[in-house]
Amino acid sequence: MGKKYRVTIQTGCYRPLPMPVNASPWLPERDDATTEQLVRAGAWAVMAISSLIVVLLVFLERPLPWTHLALNTGALAMGAAAVLLGRQRRWHQAAQVLIWGVWTVCALVSANNGGLRGPTLLNFPVLIVFAGWLLGARPTLALAGATAALFVFLGWAGARGWLPPVRIGNPMTQMAYLGGVLVVTLLATLLSRRSYLRRVQEALHTAAHLASTDAELRKLQRAVEQSPESIVITDLEGRVEYVNAAFLARTGHDREEVLGRLSQDVSSNGLAPAQWQGLRDTLGRGESWAGEQLNRRKDGTEIAEAVVVAPIRQPDGRITHYAELKQDITERKRAAQEIHRLAHFDSLTSLPNRFTLMERLAALQGRAGRPPSTQHALLLLDLDRFTTFNDARGSEMGDRLLCAVALRLSEILPPQGLLVRVAGDEFAVVLHGLGADAALAGRHALAFAEKLQAALLQPLHLDNDAEELQLGASVGITLYPQSASDVAHDAVRRAGTALHRAKQAGGGRAAFFEQGMGEAAEQRFRVERELRHAINAGELRLFLQSQVNVAGQLTGAEVLVRWQHPRDGLVGPGAFIPVAEESDLIVALGAWVLAHACALLAQPIFHERQWRLSVNLSARQFRQPGFVQQLRAMLIATGANPRLLTLEVTEGLVIDDFDDAVAKMAELAAFGVDMSLDDFGTGYSSLAYLKRLPIQEIKIDRSFVRDAPTNADDGVLVEGILSVASHFGLRVVAEGVETQEQASFLRQRAPGIVYQGYLFGRPEPEADWLARAAQARSSAE
Repeated sequence: MGKKYRVTIQTGCYRPLPMPVNASPWLPERDDATTEQLVRAGAWAVMAISSLIVVLLVFLERPLPWTHLALNTGALAMGAAAVLLGRQRRWHQAAQVLIWGVWTVCALVSANNGGLRGPTLLNFPVLIVFAGWLLGARPTLALAGATAALFVFLGWAGARGWLPPVRIGNPMTQMAYLGGVLVVTLLATLLSRRSYLRRVQEALHTAAHLASTDAELRKLQRAVEQSPESIVITDLEGRVEYVNAAFLARTGHDREEVLGRLSQDVSSNGLAPAQWQGLRDTLGRGESWAGEQLNRRKDGTEIAEAVVVAPIRQPDGRITHYAELKQDITERKRAAQEIHRLAHFDSLTSLPNRFTLMERLAALQGRAGRPPSTQHALLLLDLDRFTTFNDARGSEMGDRLLCAVALRLSEILPPQGLLVRVAGDEFAVVLHGLGADAALAGRHALAFAEKLQAALLQPLHLDNDAEELQLGASVGITLYPQSASDVAHDAVRRAGTALHRAKQAGGGRAAFFEQGMGEAAEQRFRVERELRHAINAGELRLFLQSQVNVAGQLTGAEVLVRWQHPRDGLVGPGAFIPVAEESDLIVALGAWVLAHACALLAQPIFHERQWRLSVNLSARQFRQPGFVQQLRAMLIATGANPRLLTLEVTEGLVIDDFDDAVAKMAELAAFGVDMSLDDFGTGYSSLAYLKRLPIQEIKIDRSFVRDAPTNADDGVLVEGILSVASHFGLRVVAEGVETQEQASFLRQRAPGIVYQGYLFGRPEPEADWLARAAQARSSAE
């Protein structure tokens, strides 16, 4: 079968490595099973034939042919020796003894029995066939040469009469001899044929296996060459022997530039010294190494790669090469950095965001069970009137302003401080290491808050805008950590509570968190949670306060709301309306009041007496996109007369979005609902706005009514309001009328005025109000 070769992938850089298996030409070129069968069969055949001939010679030949007996006994001994060697698994030696031993016996028999004319010559072709199968090419040629030489000698000796004549023995002996030769020949032929067929089958199987292996190798070669990931194969010294197309495309090298060079120069030039040492140690243990590197292309640009270096082992376990598998993770790293930036930094100002703030506060948290060793400060800063600026100048200018504020604040930030954009126009500052003295730390924090406010009061210049801006800011301050169990969320909550207090004080102030603030915040949270439940649990109650004309006749009422708390009893609006206005509850609460007011207004007594109901609207409820449609649906569903419904809005609600307010008021007026401007005189009270508003009524605030009879200034203001109302043809309702003097003052100046106040009735439950109104009607009739 020739030499066997180790198959390797050859793609421009590998060489075939011949690995001869059976180098000796004297060894047989077939498997041991065939050798064993032929030696075993031949040896037993020789023993059987020789034994039979010896027996026949002893019993049938007279006189005894001692020479023939001796030679056949020798052949018997050769067969027995081959059998014994075969039992010792020494098949090659057994084959040598069998072939050459029998050949020697046959040569002696031929010399003693007629030479070339004797029958023994039939043995030699059989022996040559056996030698060809058992001993290999060269021993067979040697045996054939020896046989030829023997034939020449026998011919020469026979021609000179040196050899004895052919001895004609007993026919039985001759038949036994010839039959044995036939059997041995047949046996050798059949065994050889079976071995040949098996070898052909094995050759076909081997050829199919080699074809399959070749296809697999070609597929593997294509997979390696066409892999989107870089693949590099080096020798044990790290010199490159193979690179695939992906490596060349990714690095910009040509194949000739990298083959034979060290991997660390062209393939792994981004590994740090510590990584190189770890790589060597891992490969030295015969293990695979994995890591990341910042490699460099041919043009010097960097590329991030995930690298796996694995040893390539031969079947005997020896490591001959190393394979480097590299995945380009540049985009993945860039995406991870972008995700980290988005998660930790504000996209508009590039400042750290709320997530980073919470991380920093968590890092500054004291150890559990131990009092804090130093104090830090958290300041929450909110820009005053930013919403007004953003609405007036647009969101683009608002974004520019926030960036300018971020830059201004970062200029005065201490080296160890952290400036964060929390959300919208709210920023946070963390001051580190203010000392263990809480009082001193508080003074430092307050001083820095004043510094922040002073910095923002300096003129700000925005790009492409010649106008200078000055902004005030409200600041809420808390120290952190205040105890061993203090956490970041609590600190943010405290600072937020302090910021809320600062804004409530009018803005432009700094407020320090005090324990009472936290209790108030907890109270607001509890009220909000319980009020949310109360709206759906039927705990709200409708109250009415009468409105009368100057003759004391009932003209209607204002709708008010109370909360029948299961624990605290009847709760006034001052305890829960402000909380509702700070959350989304004011919308649900207002919808409840409107629905019940419409149902009340649908009662026949209101239609019969033409009594009006006035309902206060919150700004958030009025600005709901579907408010007008919702109110129309309520009126239709209850059957209430829209012309008996008055909706009260504040001046602030109108001014915040004047055009939208006017549009909605016009829609409401179109189907009969009147609009009233509540608390007139306390806000803008602009005549320019007033003449454009589709309103039918104004209400004078109780603060003007209270002192109008005794205070000249308030009296003049009330007279002015009444004059404006008369000029625009508006109804006037005076709130807070509690004395006869106040009623007389108003009646003298506006005979058509409507009173509302304690002088004419306190707020009372709707059932009681209806009963009293019905009784008053019966008495009048």
